[in-house]
Amino acid sequence: MSVKQTFWHLLDDYSIEVPIIQRDYAQGREGAKEQQIRQSFVQTLHEMVIHTDRSQDLDFVYGSLKKDKLVLLDGQQRLTTLFLLHWYIAAGTGVIEEVKPKLEKFNYETRISSREFIQSLIANSHGLIDAVGKKSLSKRIIDTHWFFSVWQNDPTVQSMLTMLDEIDKVFKSDLEQGVSLWQQLVCNDHPPITFHFLEMQEFALTDELYIKMNARGRPLTEFENFKAWLQSYVDKSDDIVIPDTFWTAMDKEWTDVFWRMRESGEYEVDGLFLTTFKSVAQYNIAGRITLAGSKLAVGDEKIITALHNNTFVSSTEYDVHRCFKDNTLNIIGDLFNLISYLQSPEGKDGLPELAKQCDSIIKGMLRNKGYYEQTRFSALLSFIRQRESGTHWDADELKQLTDWLGVTTRLINNTQSDIVNYVRAVHALHEMCKLIGDGCFIHRLLDTEPNAIPFFNEIQKKEEILKAKLVVEDPSWHPLLRKFEEHEYFYGQVGFLLKGSQDPESGLYCINKFTTLANIAAVLFSHELIETKDFLLQRALLSLGNYLIWSKSNLSFCMKNPGARNDNWRKVFNDEKRCKILLELLGKLKEGNEVQGLKSIIESSNCNHWRQYFIKYPQAITACGRRKIRMYYNSEIYLLNSERMSGWHGDVRTYALYLELQNEKSEKISKLKQVLKPYGSVKKENDYPGVIFSPWQGGTLRVEFIKDDFVITLKSDTGRVIDVEQCPEVEALYSIIDNLKTMEGL
Repeated sequence: MSVKQTFWHLLDDYSIEVPIIQRDYAQGREGAKEQQIRQSFVQTLHEMVIHTDRSQDLDFVYGSLKKDKLVLLDGQQRLTTLFLLHWYIAAGTGVIEEVKPKLEKFNYETRISSREFIQSLIANSHGLIDAVGKKSLSKRIIDTHWFFSVWQNDPTVQSMLTMLDEIDKVFKSDLEQGVSLWQQLVCNDHPPITFHFLEMQEFALTDELYIKMNARGRPLTEFENFKAWLQSYVDKSDDIVIPDTFWTAMDKEWTDVFWRMRESGEYEVDGLFLTTFKSVAQYNIAGRITLAGSKLAVGDEKIITALHNNTFVSSTEYDVHRCFKDNTLNIIGDLFNLISYLQSPEGKDGLPELAKQCDSIIKGMLRNKGYYEQTRFSALLSFIRQRESGTHWDADELKQLTDWLGVTTRLINNTQSDIVNYVRAVHALHEMCKLIGDGCFIHRLLDTEPNAIPFFNEIQKKEEILKAKLVVEDPSWHPLLRKFEEHEYFYGQVGFLLKGSQDPESGLYCINKFTTLANIAAVLFSHELIETKDFLLQRALLSLGNYLIWSKSNLSFCMKNPGARNDNWRKVFNDEKRCKILLELLGKLKEGNEVQGLKSIIESSNCNHWRQYFIKYPQAITACGRRKIRMYYNSEIYLLNSERMSGWHGDVRTYALYLELQNEKSEKISKLKQVLKPYGSVKKENDYPGVIFSPWQGGTLRVEFIKDDFVITLKSDTGRVIDVEQCPEVEALYSIIDNLKTMEGL
């Protein structure tokens, strides 16, 4: 059982030892973030000591007892700061001689230099604080005869000196109160600063437990300070009512939630706690923003960006933006309790889909921290926000939550994510919460018009409403849809497969046809086949039609990365003309024989179109570094190494000629092949790439494609145009060019 304590009262009962395994004292470390935390913490301590009607609880302190010695397990940082504060006020108000024996009961075992510094500081207190002059307190200490210069190499001593300067800056003017200031600090009736001491003697202090409990002693102590502020904030707020167990649960059950989610080798959970609280604050702010136009107000963007990037946010900013007002902490409690349950064997085994969803959402919010992950987290918060806090989750509600997270995740997956769209999404989620209630969420969704759901991708909204209707009419659709929605590439979007399974006359959807199409599509868009070295999928599609998608001024073969939203296959899925080509391909393939089917379609292709160059020569697609081409006048087709014509690029027809020449075995062309140079890519938009032979007939022979035809020119070293002499080699070159033109239908 924990006991509410003060630092001074704890020294009545025990001597306090910071053991050798503990880390260095860190609250005085240099750095902008640490400085803000330190200033905030000392300011809070000052307010508690000066205002006798105020009190601040600093959370739990854990330790084991060895006779009358308390060996700290967790709480080193806070107790060291309290020691420095007690020493400073005792020395500054003239009571140091009386309290020396008690202060000497606080001891460091981490380094000899740390221990010796504390002992010397207590023994040589006279005149340090009340000295006049411009020197800082730390400088005055360093300049004393008893201070060893080697102590400045001790990180704990350095931090203590920095913290003493901060305490001196904040408390200096109050020392004139004299003994009354000291009495306010150590008051028993209404102590200004308390903590809960939990004696761990009855527990086995394994290394894992020690590291787990001691994680909060690391240099990053922002969460400790945040939590101390939050407790004080709750105490002062009349409109915040939380269960008595809230703070205890944070140190026990909810710490275990994050402990289970930590990454391998990670022994710190405070950062995970803080990230979660910041994500909730970000969600609350986004929900209150009135968005006008396509940009956020400067102040709104600044605070959301700070929370999103997990940079330091002051307690004043949390207060000003009302980040934790009203019912927010109860929503957080419901969230933590839900995740805790879903981590239990009962939750994981009984609700595997929901457990998987929530685990993915929380880990995404903690690790990736993008606006996409934050929006998914906001969907979970939105559901919890609309329910009655603290009530039991019944089976129907958990089923609704599962369906809600599935639908919102797919909507979020297929909508572009940035800071403005994040704010829009939060508002849309609030509006969508109207579909949650006593009835079934899915039943309410199927009766909803797409325009009743704001913001999200229109195509995906229609798809989700359609799938809701199918599942309600025939529940056997549910597992089938879930299976393919979870495909590594589809990202929840299977509407194109539903389109292929719809009977054009009756409008009904055939579950068997959907299954066949989906199984084939799952193979084609698998990691192994979506972009093979010979581009089987791309070339088979080109055999049936032009499926290439526009990406700004370029045409894209489609990127295999689903995150490349401007250039990925979902533009094919969602475009009627291109989707028709894809469905035609799926209809020509047989389940289990997809690869051979693609090869057969490619081998039999004879489309008499520029597409045939890419169908016959997969190397032409390889030459497109980002799988994009640029087309001019419906005839000039350039293979882009990057995105622009100012970068290296080639021409598909002359590149095909180059490949043909490399593979040509005829003796007629052998002399030309001997002087064939590497393919002539160019960087300037006004230059033409082509095939180069040099030296040839006293100059350099180039083959380029300009406007509608191949052009052959011979130039001297000075750039003078020379007439090309006809010979067997040149005739053979023309013959190969004619074959390429015939293949294309020119």
